[in-house]
Amino acid sequence: MACKITCRFDLRINMIIRLLFAAVVLYGLYRFVKLVQSKPAKERRAYYVTLVIGLSAAALVLLSLTGRVPWIAGLIGGALPFIRQLALKYAYNKIGASKQQDENSQGQSKPKSNSAMNRAQALSILGLKADASKDDIIAAHRKLMQKIHPDRGGNDFLASQINDAKDILLDDPKV
Repeated sequence: MACKITCRFDLRINMIIRLLFAAVVLYGLYRFVKLVQSKPAKERRAYYVTLVIGLSAAALVLLSLTGRVPWIAGLIGGALPFIRQLALKYAYNKIGASKQQDENSQGQSKPKSNSAMNRAQALSILGLKADASKDDIIAAHRKLMQKIHPDRGGNDFLASQINDAKDILLDDPKV
């Protein structure tokens, strides 16, 4: 009789622990989805892919720890996020190298757009006055690039215009 009581008590404690664990996991997923929804639409897909791969890896590791899957599958699952990062870096490097080779083989290079911009336009792009110092130019460039950088969801064209404006102003002997 005593064993039945303690066994039932152990089962209830075990079930409560599992429910608490499930609640923590669900809350974590909820917070992650809220975080992703606050990101720009272009970045959301990458976050969701990361979530799916991370959950898959965690599930494989958990299944291997409970003995439902061989340990090698858990090891592979745990390595999936790292393998994905390495594969993406390799693919981006290959794509970048092939684009560079294509441009070099065709004898084409990107035309510099700063030749069409004058000092007054460069000052207006960076929001500076005509008597701006070198430090002012650098500070204005840094402030704008933090907002408009393509890696943060900004525009490539605007970022190149800001870079060209900085180059023109820093190359000017008046500064």
